[in-house]
Parts: sequence; structure tokens; C-alpha cells
Amino acid sequence: MHTPIYFDYNATTPIDPRVLEGMLPYLQNHFGNPSSTYSIGYRTKEAIEMARKDIANLISVEDGNVFFTSGGSEANSTILKGIAAKSSKKKHIITSSIEHPAILKTCDYLRKHHGFQITTIPVNPAGIVDVNDIERAITSQTVLVTVMMVNNEIGSIQPIKEIGNLCKKHNIHFHCDAVQAVGKIPVNLKELPIDSLSMSAHKIYGPKGVGCLYLREGVNIPPLILGGSQEFGMRSGTENVAGIVGFGIAAKIVQEDLYFNLTKIEYLRNLFLTNLHTEIEECLINGDIHASVPSTINIQISGIRGESLASMLNELGFCVSIASACSSTSSKLSHVLKAIGKTDEEIRSSIRISIGALTTEDEINQLVRHLKQSVMRLRSFSPKYQMSI
Repeated sequence: MHTPIYFDYNATTPIDPRVLEGMLPYLQNHFGNPSSTYSIGYRTKEAIEMARKDIANLISVEDGNVFFTSGGSEANSTILKGIAAKSSKKKHIITSSIEHPAILKTCDYLRKHHGFQITTIPVNPAGIVDVNDIERAITSQTVLVTVMMVNNEIGSIQPIKEIGNLCKKHNIHFHCDAVQAVGKIPVNLKELPIDSLSMSAHKIYGPKGVGCLYLREGVNIPPLILGGSQEFGMRSGTENVAGIVGFGIAAKIVQEDLYFNLTKIEYLRNLFLTNLHTEIEECLINGDIHASVPSTINIQISGIRGESLASMLNELGFCVSIASACSSTSSKLSHVLKAIGKTDEEIRSSIRISIGALTTEDEINQLVRHLKQSVMRLRSFSPKYQMSI
């Protein structure tokens, strides 16, 4: 079986060999519980604190404000439910229509079970919120604004600095889900007025099952998980030492390689788009490439179904993602593409390609070649498309 050619880096990334090498001793020899009071416990505790420093450096914060979790979703739930638990009087949250389900479903939970009012801000066709819309939505009851930094489906970059300044002006907590941003664009919290931020290791060539929540100094919330006193009392449970070590190494590597990878991925994105528009008629980009990270390309191709194209490419050895949730039912179509104004039919004919640090020029050329052949074949099966030409 051939190794698949991978174009789904937004879903997850392969572990960097240097990360794996650094993790292995903590899966074999260094197995001590970090809370233990003997030497092998001290050793794992020291490894955790080293990783905390490397991750803090990546986003330019103090290491004491970084708390490890099981991933981005837990970090998001921790801050949203924590802010809600502390707020007995103010019960209004503002978010955007293109957030990850980890945010939207937690907001819905707080609405259903704790009486919060949720205002969902729309986005423009490029997938970007208008800061003025957020300001108009603020009321005396608003306790939290939560907006992602980079969207996972179309890659749109939000005006985080402006939103943060707005929240600061109104003394409202601003949370940012940065899972798809960290490692892809510079994220410097000395320059961004963010009160809390979520990250995940497996999006930056680290292991799955580990992430973190940054909390600005002075932000105090109750923990989501109760028990021991791990993570300064913020997150109970014996630490995932090997995962945390891997997260720290991955953070250090993506920080060192950030601008090299950014330039390389932008070149590959432009090569892909040039070849795509040369080889395949009637395809367009969902969103705006000038307002997005270069690693994410969401394409709408007339006359095909996204799931059929993704399945055909999979048979040929390519991994891409579809814009819908493996379903032809309207209720399960991509809420992000709906939010930017796409029709059900347009969403069903879309796929997502995400490029990473390991992508090569040859892989881009192979993808376009097989994409063209697959699209031609699928279009030949489509009476509706044949009648339209």
C-alpha cells in the first residue's frame, strides 16, 4: 500500500520525528507521576515545566499562565463554562457564526441549561466578522465575547486586535480559539489584547490528546475538572507527560520554522491555484484568499459532489476533506459555507484542501492532475451538468 499524499493538515498533522523522539523516553523510562516526591517524579515534573515555557514563548506570554488540557475543545469548554459559572448576574455571550462546534455547542449548552442569551454575529462573504456588529451587540449584560482567530474550513483571519480592544474598552472578557492559527501565522499576545486563548498540539505536528488554555494574569475561573491539584488547581488529573513533552517540542519547532513554512506554503498555494484555474473550468474559491491563511483552500467545483470527489481522490491515494459533513441533508451541511452565503448545492460541490510543512511541489502537481481527471469523470456522469454546457 502506497503512503497517501496528505492534503488535510487542518484536520490533523503528522507528528514531527523530532517530537516523537523527544516523547519516547517519557513513554518508556521516565514514567514517574509528576506529583510524586521522588526523583523519577521530579524528572517528569521538570519536563512538563520545560514544555510550558516553550509553549509560552511561542505566543509570548508568561509560562505560569499556560494550563495544559486534553486539547482545544476542553480548553474552550473550560473558559466558556468557567466565565459563565462566575457570572451570576450578566448572562449574555457574543460569538460568531463560523466558530468551531466546541464553541457553538458550549454556547448552546449555556443557553439551554443556564439561561444565557447568545448573540451570533454574521460574517461577510470572505468569512470575516464586522467589529461594528460586535459593538452594536454589546449590552450591559454581556460577560464574554468569543471569536476564533483563523477559521478551520475557509482559513479566514479575524480582526482579533480590534475585537480585543473593543472588549477591553467595555471591560468584557475576550476569548480566542487559536487552534488553527498558532504555528501558521505569528501569534504574539504582547500585541493582542486577548484574555484567554486555546491551542492544540496535533495541529502543529505534535501528538493528539493534549492542548492548553492561556489565561491572562488576573483571570480567575473555576476548573472544569475537579480532583487533585494538578495544573495549579486549574485542571485535575495526572498529566499526559509524554503528550505535553511532545507539545513543547512541537511548539519550539513551529516557532523556529514559522516564516520559512509560511513563505513555502504561500508559494505552494499560489502554484496550486494557478494550475487549478488553468486545468479545470468552472471552479472558484470559497472565501477570499487575500484574507485567509495560505494553508487553507476551499474550492467549489461545478458539476460534482464533494463527497464523490473526495472518495475518488482517496482511491487514488490523496487525502482531502469535504465541506459538508458526509451527508446530503441540508441540516448537516457546512455551517461555515452557509454563513458566507453559499447555497446547499454550492456547499455540496465543495472540498477543502489544506497544505502543511511537509507538502511538496510535486505533490501539488500530482493533486491537480488527478483532480482534473476525477472532475472530468464525475462531470461525465452528471446529466444535470451535461445539460448545462
